[in-house]
Amino acid sequence: MANVPLEDAKDKSQVSNEPETLKERGDNSESPAKVDSVSKDGKVTKTQVTDIERKHRLRSYRPTHKATFIGLGVVLVILGINAAILGFLIKKEGANSKAISSHGVSISPGVLSKLGVSDSQIGNSNEKLTIDPAAQFNSTLTVAGDAKIGGQLHLNSDLNATNANLSQVQVGSATINSVNINGNATASTLSVRNNVAVNGAAIFQNDVTVGQLLSVDSSAAISNNLSVGGQISANSLTVGTLTIAGTITVGSHIITTGSSPSVSVGSALGSNGTAGINGNDSAGIINLGVGNGPTGYLAVHVSFRSAYSLTPVVVISPLGNYANFYLSNLTSTGFDIDVPSNLAPGGYQITYIVIQ
Repeated sequence: MANVPLEDAKDKSQVSNEPETLKERGDNSESPAKVDSVSKDGKVTKTQVTDIERKHRLRSYRPTHKATFIGLGVVLVILGINAAILGFLIKKEGANSKAISSHGVSISPGVLSKLGVSDSQIGNSNEKLTIDPAAQFNSTLTVAGDAKIGGQLHLNSDLNATNANLSQVQVGSATINSVNINGNATASTLSVRNNVAVNGAAIFQNDVTVGQLLSVDSSAAISNNLSVGGQISANSLTVGTLTIAGTITVGSHIITTGSSPSVSVGSALGSNGTAGINGNDSAGIINLGVGNGPTGYLAVHVSFRSAYSLTPVVVISPLGNYANFYLSNLTSTGFDIDVPSNLAPGGYQITYIVIQ
């Protein structure tokens, strides 16, 4: 663009330093404007520049390399400050997310949906959900499959289970309406307020104390000693060996049972004499029949079915006015009944009682 000289410039030192008075530009956007310019020879000239030329100069302006580097440096510093602030905020947010308030955490359905938790099935059985902090469920928790608990299970309320298989249970206080034990059960103290039904054998390895009446509908087999501090009331009592240290009081009959002893006829009954016995080792009646030609003293010998441990006491008593029968040869296995002289032919009866 050619410079239009306005006036002859004098020496550069003679240029007036007075400010130039700016005039209002008219509506014509292409009205010329005056600017100062310095020529190669150092002279200051006034140059008229139109608005179109000014806009063209602004579009074609290019900054220097120094200005470019300074601008880039400023932009990088601003970006670094922003990155530091953003990293600090992210770190603080992560620390806040790890800290769990003691008042509990409330998660809205929207947040659960973002986490992938919904009413539908999540993942498959091979996937695991690990929760490191404490988890509190304020409502119902439903587990469709198995639940394995590595530590202790503390319940502040009731435990309701349709079927429970427990290897070992330690209960301070338990109320059970019905219990079915297929295996062994060990209890330090068992208190039962109602009935106890045992279908199989009941084995008591230590003392058994019954505070009230003990009723046994069937037989009771006691392989060891039975100590009774009070009375024994029984309609029928069968005892193999009964040892009584005190007095025996019998309100009715004493009936003994057992097999009859064996008898052998003596010479005092004659050649065709007979002997029989109706009783047992404790008591009975001996029947004698005298035959022809009785001789000697022995009428009959009685042998006990079971021998006594010691020589017992035997009491005989003839039935009728026959006082000439007497007892002899008494041992733990039997006894003899003798007569002082020959008996008259006929039949005789002698009762006996044996006590050790």
